[in-house]
Amino acid sequence: MKKLKKIFESTLAKVISAVLITIFALSIFIFFDFYKREINKFRGYYWVYKGDKAFKKQDLSKAIYFYEKGIKLHPKHYRAMYNLANIYVVYEDYYSALKNYEKALEVNPDYEVARIDYAIILAETYKTDEAIEQYKKVIANKPHFIKIPFLVDSKKSYIHNRGVAYYNMGIAYRTKSLLAGLNKNSSRHYLQKASDSYEEAVNILKSYNSNYNLGLIHQLLKNQNQAGYYYCKAMEIEPFEYEAHFNLAIILKDMKDYKGAAEEFKKAALILNLKNNPEKTRYIFDVLSEVNQKIALFSDSEYFEKLKEDEENNIHTKYKAGKLILDDSNKNTEEKIINDFKICEGRKVFMGDL
Repeated sequence: MKKLKKIFESTLAKVISAVLITIFALSIFIFFDFYKREINKFRGYYWVYKGDKAFKKQDLSKAIYFYEKGIKLHPKHYRAMYNLANIYVVYEDYYSALKNYEKALEVNPDYEVARIDYAIILAETYKTDEAIEQYKKVIANKPHFIKIPFLVDSKKSYIHNRGVAYYNMGIAYRTKSLLAGLNKNSSRHYLQKASDSYEEAVNILKSYNSNYNLGLIHQLLKNQNQAGYYYCKAMEIEPFEYEAHFNLAIILKDMKDYKGAAEEFKKAALILNLKNNPEKTRYIFDVLSEVNQKIALFSDSEYFEKLKEDEENNIHTKYKAGKLILDDSNKNTEEKIINDFKICEGRKVFMGDL
């Protein structure tokens, strides 16, 4: 009886094994395309991994080769398509870049970073209207949010991407304003659109560039108070970017606040001098000389006496051979200069406080 039972168990095991092998063989035959696709996908991941390593090492030609092999095996690997597009941008092969951005977005329409970069290259290739449409898609998109504490917060990323889309849309509208040229109504219309986009960007990003560009748009629209306000906000964020100081100085000069203009021109000149840009520095000093002549025209002797005193005793800066330079002898120089450069001239007028 035991022997019979043993034979039965052995036979049953063989039958079950044979059935399983047969089922597996049949599944391969029936689902051959599925198995092939999954194997190719696995192989594709390997080549994309190789592409990522080459990309990280800036070996771009190898990265292109590996990514293309990976995508051929795994045609839905949208991240590889995105990286490949970015490499083509480096090579300024915008046609290939756009093609790969489009492929990535076909696979994953919610891939917002790819859509923003796609729009930037569209704008770069003078397809401004198409770029604006892509930015609008990013802004209108409402993906599902994933939040893993300390690891992933897709909502935060989504909000940032919207800010970037608004900012770049502002650039696109400003470009359309320039292209409108002599058509003043169209030009102003696009400038207003740019202003609206930058305002949204400022609310989200709160960056120097968004504030500066919004100030620039208001300056172009002849809204001097709003322009001054956003230049002042830009200075608070990045006190050592000369453009905000220079443009604010122009506004103050137009408003006939020559003293304030002179102070902002000097700040701009110091920044450029520190960045070793003698040509622009020389130009600013020429404009500053003109402003000082305006001050002299109004016989403001007190201002020039104070200016002379500052040049002799200023712990922050001093003149040497007609150039504005830092006085490095004081340990607190850097901190005091930063604080001074953060506070714009005309702050009370533009921001309503001292």
